Amino acid sequence: MRDGKQGMRMIGTGFGAGRRSLLLGALALPALARPARAWTPSGPVRVIVPFAPGGTNDEVMRVLAECAGRRLGRPIEVHNKPGRPGVRMIAGLASATPDGLVIAQLPAAAIRIALLDHLPLDFPGDLTPILGVAGSAFGSIAKKDRFPEGWRGFIAEAREKPGVLSYGSAGVNSNGHLTMARLLLRERVQVVHVPFRGAALGVRAVVAGDVDVMAGPVSIGSAVTDGDAVWLNVWSAERMPRWPEAPTLRELGYRLTVTAPFGIVGPAALPAEITASLHDAFRAAMQDQAFHDVLSRNDMTEDYRDGPSYGAFLAQSARVEEMLIGRLGLQP
Repeated sequence: MRDGKQGMRMIGTGFGAGRRSLLLGALALPALARPARAWTPSGPVRVIVPFAPGGTNDEVMRVLAECAGRRLGRPIEVHNKPGRPGVRMIAGLASATPDGLVIAQLPAAAIRIALLDHLPLDFPGDLTPILGVAGSAFGSIAKKDRFPEGWRGFIAEAREKPGVLSYGSAGVNSNGHLTMARLLLRERVQVVHVPFRGAALGVRAVVAGDVDVMAGPVSIGSAVTDGDAVWLNVWSAERMPRWPEAPTLRELGYRLTVTAPFGIVGPAALPAEITASLHDAFRAAMQDQAFHDVLSRNDMTEDYRDGPSYGAFLAQSARVEEMLIGRLGLQP
């Protein structure tokens, strides 16, 4: 989750000074040095994708890996390892040999999950940040004509009927859940949270009138396209080309932009020449038209950061998530 260009900012308490001091140390990452001679892998490079095949993240990473492999001079193979987004991948990557032959996609949600599960992982100390890549769009919808005045109508009714209205999200502690919780906390209204096993189930509940609002990834906009629902807001920095009528949170008065950014990381202590070559290959792939096309199809935006900047972003995100967990009293 992001606030502006640097991530979604939350306030609250954390898990303690020990972890915080480790995270702060990441801000002192050295600049990415360019070696005199580029590294070439001895064989295929495996990129671990912590999502099932066929989904948005898998599609984007496959296009990116194919383009980067051409630049690197060796194929980059996608290996899917779904489950507890990113945590299983990180645990394996942290102990992998730093030879550049195994790297991984890191979803931002992995940081939150690791903190909630009290896992002994340091972000980014247990990894080598290579580069930030892109982010997914999110927002909230309601059944058509349910709130004629849009988001403000929803908030007004929630204020009049505390604890009566409801909102759904794709699971507990998801971006949809936490962003809505933050917005409702700011507005000082009480709305019942209903977690669903996937965004599609929540969309059906909204259309059926079983919940008042559904918050989640941009895929929930399918109900808007079908004419069954309307956007109350989108959480991107700017209005989305597919639905230009949907207001952003910033336009509604919230200094907030929320996406689900991901990047590419390697094992800890990955040598500088390997890190630089991988960075350059993936950065070149991000400039390929095929990559821009797949982002457009999935309503995603580019979110490039070089290695040191991405490492600082991970450290900041860990601090933000730590504070958010304390403020909202989140549980695994």
